[in-house]
This record gives sequence, C-alpha cells and structure tokens, in this order.
Amino acid sequence: MDLDGVEVGPVSPFERIVAVTDGTLVQLYEDHARGVCRGAAAWSAYHYRRSKGVVVDSWRDGPRDIILLETGEGELDLVPSFSPAGIRKVDIIDTDSMDKNIRIEYAGLAGGGVGVTLCRAQAKGVLNTEVIEQGGGDKLGRASLTLKAMKKITVGIDDTDKGGQGATWSLANEIGVALDTMDGVEYLNHTLVQLYPKAPTKTTNCVGTVLTFGVLPSIEQQFIQNLTKLLEQGSCSEDTSFSLFHGIIMPDAMHDFAYRVRSELVTLEDLDQFLEQNPYIKLHIVTGRMGGIGAVGALAFAERHEDAVVPEQ
Repeated sequence: MDLDGVEVGPVSPFERIVAVTDGTLVQLYEDHARGVCRGAAAWSAYHYRRSKGVVVDSWRDGPRDIILLETGEGELDLVPSFSPAGIRKVDIIDTDSMDKNIRIEYAGLAGGGVGVTLCRAQAKGVLNTEVIEQGGGDKLGRASLTLKAMKKITVGIDDTDKGGQGATWSLANEIGVALDTMDGVEYLNHTLVQLYPKAPTKTTNCVGTVLTFGVLPSIEQQFIQNLTKLLEQGSCSEDTSFSLFHGIIMPDAMHDFAYRVRSELVTLEDLDQFLEQNPYIKLHIVTGRMGGIGAVGALAFAERHEDAVVPEQ
C-alpha cells in the first residue's frame, strides 16, 4: 500500500457512546477509538475508578468501557500517572419531548485531555459537545458531552431451536442487529448462558441468550412489538419465550434464581412463583411457556460473559 499523502493526527475518534439511566444511576458504554483500542479502554477504566468524581465503578469489555455513574457532581483529584482523568458531573436534562438527554462532564491531563474532548466528540451518539479547555501536552482538557437518555432493557431468550434445526444464540444476535436499525435503539451486548445440562426437555447444549439494549422511552412499545414479531418469524420451537428487565442494578433475587436455573431442575410452577414475587420482570410468551424458565433465569448473567458459559457440576 502506498502511504504517500496519507495524513494522521492526534485525534482518534471513538466509535460510539451510549448512556442508559434509571433516573438516579447512569451506565455509560464507550466504544473506544476505531473499535480496537483495548489498551486505551483498560487505561480509562482503571483511572476513572481511581479519580472518583461521580464514578461508582468502571470496567473494560474488549475495546469498550462500561462506567457506572451517580447523577450529580463530585470532586476530582487529578494527578499525572496516578489519576489523570475522570468524570466530574452528570446531569439529566428535560427536553421538549418525553425523552430526556444526559450531559456528562469529563476532565483529563495530557493525552487523557485529548481523549475527553476531540476523540469522544466524534463518536456516534454524541448530540453536542462543549469544550471547556482544549487539553493536550501537559494541559488539562475538559469537555461536556450531551447524549440521549435511554432506558436499559435486558432481554432473556430461550427455546427458539429444536433437534437438528436452529440456534438460539445465532437467531438472538441477528434479532439484535435488526432492532439496532430502529431510530432510538442501540444494541449493546450479547451473552450466552449455560442452563441446567440435565434438564429432560433441553435441546443439545441447553444454552439461553441475553441481549442488552439502550432504548428511548418514546419507542419502547414499538421495540417490544418488533422483538416479538422477529422471534415469531425466526423461531423453530413451540416453546419460545422472552423476558424483559428494565433497570441497571439487578436485585439479588434475580441472581439467586439464575443459579437455581443453572444447577437444578426448575419447573413452570417455580417460575410462576418467582414472577409473582418479582413483578418487575416481565415474561412474554411467543410460541410456548417452557422457554420462560431459561429466558428469566439467564437475565442476571447479562454482563458476566465468562461466568455465564460455565456449566454447574
């Protein structure tokens, strides 16, 4: 390849930034520069935790950072090498529609300052950027980004296949990609969850799937209708169901039920009792109820990829 005439500069654009909220907490998904900067994602996740501000926790998932934030304002103590970047402030902003926006104020020293200003400003999902201080070199960079305030919707899916035909993980991923084409929907995550291997009605591997989305409140019902339609079209099974959880922090009861579904035979009666006690989880029957056990049981593993695939002995 001839590189004559190719120009490069200090700005490497982030691919996408998505913010989901429950009104008190905000979870931020940052897909780092060009989709390959795993090192930069590791750097940000580590230092954002250390610098505090409004950061509750942060972790890396490939070239992506997932950052849990409190709304409000917190002080940053920025120190080169030790805590050189962070998030100082998060506001939820009313708009003229039922949908809201989220404004996030970043700060960083040197290269971290360039990252919080010019690199993030070019990401998909950023509505507006205010550069407070440019940054770069040994200078402080500060900027606020405005993003759409989305709901976090976690979807558990099970029993779309039957012997010799179909695969739930594959169908679920294609449904996620299709739903991502809707205005106001961001497909964020896909997780395989090993269910109870000795279940007598299982297909070969007994694996459920969980998808995570950011969805604007104004199109939530259309999102659910489209999800249902796509599952009806793609399922090979008479037992397909899906579950929905709206929120950022999953209650302990969901984790407890998830481990039951992985380690013992859970009946439809057990499922009904759990849903009655935990009405914040919604079960949708597509072609049959049996898939509801795995669809609900898989939810709590939505962002625990490595743990989710390990079979219970």
